[in-house]
Amino acid sequence: MVTATIFGSLILLMLIRAPIAVALGLSSVLGLIISGIDLQIAAQRLLSTNNSFPLLAIPFFILAGEIMSTGGMSRRLVNFAGSLVGHLTGGLGAVAILGSSFFAALSGSNAATVAAIGGVMNAPMEEKGYRPQYTAAAIAAAGVTGMIIPPSILLILYGVVTGVSIADLFLAGLLPGIVICLSMLALNWFMTRREGIEKTEFQGLTGIWDSFRAAFLPLLMPVIILSGIYGGVFTPTEAAIVAVLYGLIVGFIYRELTLKDLYKAFQKAVLSSAVVMFIMNSAGVFAWLITINQIPQSISAYLASVAGGPILYLLLVNIFLLFVGCIMNAAAAVVIFTSILYPAAMSFGIDPILFGIIVSVNLSIGTVTPPLGVDLFIASAITKVPIEKIVTTIWPYIGVLLIDLLIITYFPPVSLFLVQLFG
Repeated sequence: MVTATIFGSLILLMLIRAPIAVALGLSSVLGLIISGIDLQIAAQRLLSTNNSFPLLAIPFFILAGEIMSTGGMSRRLVNFAGSLVGHLTGGLGAVAILGSSFFAALSGSNAATVAAIGGVMNAPMEEKGYRPQYTAAAIAAAGVTGMIIPPSILLILYGVVTGVSIADLFLAGLLPGIVICLSMLALNWFMTRREGIEKTEFQGLTGIWDSFRAAFLPLLMPVIILSGIYGGVFTPTEAAIVAVLYGLIVGFIYRELTLKDLYKAFQKAVLSSAVVMFIMNSAGVFAWLITINQIPQSISAYLASVAGGPILYLLLVNIFLLFVGCIMNAAAAVVIFTSILYPAAMSFGIDPILFGIIVSVNLSIGTVTPPLGVDLFIASAITKVPIEKIVTTIWPYIGVLLIDLLIITYFPPVSLFLVQLFG
C-alpha cells in the first residue's frame, strides 16, 4: 500500500509536470501520512540531508564553473581546441566537442558546459555553413562529458550517498570521459564529411603553441584539483573552494572578469545551487521514507533474483537508468535510485567505483534524451532551433553514447585503470 502510494503519486505528479523537487516532496508527505509518521520528520530530514561536508563541493564547483565561463576562459579553451582539431573535416563541430570536454574539467555540470561552449560556438558554426539543427545537436551532445569528467556533481552525490571515495570517483571518470569525447569526434567527422563545409586553415605548431599559452592557466585548474586531492593537500570539498579562488585569480589576471561579471556569476551560481539543493532535500526525504519501508531492500532482492549474475544485472540497471534519465532530474535520480540499486550491485561483487561511473554515464545520457533532456532545452535556447528539430538530429550521437556505455559497463579497466594505478 505504502509503496504503491509513494511511487504512484510521484509518477502522477511528474505526468502533470510538477517540478521534480515538488513532486518528490509531496509524494513523501503523502507517504508519511499513510505510514502514520509525524510530519515534523519531513522538516528534520530536509535539514539532515544538507548536513554533509562533501555536499559543500556542489555550490562551490558550480560557482567555479560560472566564473570560468564569464571570465573569458571558455573562449580560450575553445581557441586551443580549434588549433588542435579545427582544420579537420567538421572542424568546428570537433572544436565544440573537444572544447566541451576541456570545460567539463572546470565546471562539473552538463548544463554549464552546454551554455558556455554553445554561446561561443553557435555563431562560428553557423557562419561556416553547419545546419542549425546539427549545430544544436552537437553542442547538446558534447555537454554529456560535464557529468563524467571530474569534477562531476553526479559523482559527488553518488559518493555522498554510498560513502565511496569521491577522489577515486573523480579519477575513475577521466578515461570514460575521454572515450566518450573521442567517439563523438569520430561521429562528427563521419556526419560532416559529405556536408561540403569549408575547412579552417591549420594554424601550425606556432598557432597551437600560442593558443596553448593563452589557455594554459584554465587548463592547469583540473591538474591542480586532482593532484591536490591525491597528494593529500586538500579534500574534494576543499578543492572546490580552491577552484573558485583559482578562477577569480585567473579571471583578474586576464582582466576579463569585471565586478559586474562576478555579480552575475554569483547570482547564477546561487540560483543553480538552490535548485540542486532543493531537489537534494526532497530526494533525501523520499529516499529515507522508502528505506524505512524496506522498499530498496525488496527491489534489490528481486532484481538480484531475476538477474542471477552481474552481467544481466548491469544490463537491467542500464535499461532502467536510461529510462529514468529521460524523465527525471539526474541529481534526484542519483539520490533515490542509488540506494535501491547499490545493495544488489555489491552482492554481485561489482566494484562500487565502477558502478558509480555507470550510474553517472546513464543519467548523463538522459540529459540529451527526450522528453526532458535539459541539455536539449539549453541548446535550443542558445541556437534558437526548435526542440523537435534537435531531437531528429541528435539520435546518432545518442547511439554512439549507448555504445560507449556498454564499453564502460563491460570493460571495467576503462574506469578502474587510473584508480588502480594511483589509488
